[in-house]
Amino acid sequence: MNKYVEKAVTIIVLLGLVGGIYNLDSAHLWSISHNWMSYIGFIVFIAYLVYSLKKAARQQDKEGL
Repeated sequence: MNKYVEKAVTIIVLLGLVGGIYNLDSAHLWSISHNWMSYIGFIVFIAYLVYSLKKAARQQDKEGL
C-alpha cells in the first residue's frame, strides 16, 4: 500500500474512533440502536490495529531482527 494512502486510512480510522467515542450514549451503553456508529468505529479500529500489527511483524521478520 502506498505510504500516503496508509497514512490517510490511519487518520480516517482514528477520526472514526474519536467520533464514535464522542457520539457514545452512556445512558444506553449496550443498545445497538443508539450506539451503532460507536460500535462500528470501534470494530473498524480493532480490525485496523490487528492488520497493522501483522504488517509490522512481517516487516520485522523480513529485516531479520
